Amino acid sequence: MKKLTYLTIFITGLLLGTLLSYFTLQKIIASRGGMGMNGFVDTAHTILNRPEVMDMLICSKLAMSKGYKIDNPGLNLMLNEQLKPIDNGEMRAFFVLIYVKGYAFGIADSIADKATAFDQYRCDSQYPWLLKEG
Repeated sequence: MKKLTYLTIFITGLLLGTLLSYFTLQKIIASRGGMGMNGFVDTAHTILNRPEVMDMLICSKLAMSKGYKIDNPGLNLMLNEQLKPIDNGEMRAFFVLIYVKGYAFGIADSIADKATAFDQYRCDSQYPWLLKEG
């Protein structure tokens, strides 16, 4: 009987401790603004509606699909300049960059005729710095 009492107290304490830590962590995360991601959806939506960002990313993926080598450091530098105004010091711009890049690459991958789309987006004339020589 003594073992059953100790086991019951142990399980009850474990459950109460788990609940207490869960609610405490939820309070901390909420008070910090969701770990720096407060407003992420609105920010990402704003960036997705900027054609200067989306066209550049779609052109880079279309160029890679055509077999061109692209200037990745130059592309990331341009994107960082575009996203600098939304940086709140908690890596929000970095997370938005990853999300937007993946979204734009998905759009470019879904295009059936990539060569025609490359010409329609005027990737050669809009972003001549994007394609590497050789």
